[in-house]
Amino acid sequence: MTKQTSIEQINTSENGIYIVQDGIITPLKPKPFGQDTIVWHNGKVLDVERAERIRIKKTK
Repeated sequence: MTKQTSIEQINTSENGIYIVQDGIITPLKPKPFGQDTIVWHNGKVLDVERAERIRIKKTK
């Protein structure tokens, strides 16, 4: 059994993260504030947890 490979193009002028798994590209768009955590299982991405941070501005 031979593995098929392909070449895909991505837009490097856009900010973000790309997860490549089993030949499928999954783009993650950036958020204004927050944190992304990648959960791995047996060497593959199982989930991406996205947390959002909300900045509280002081009032005078």
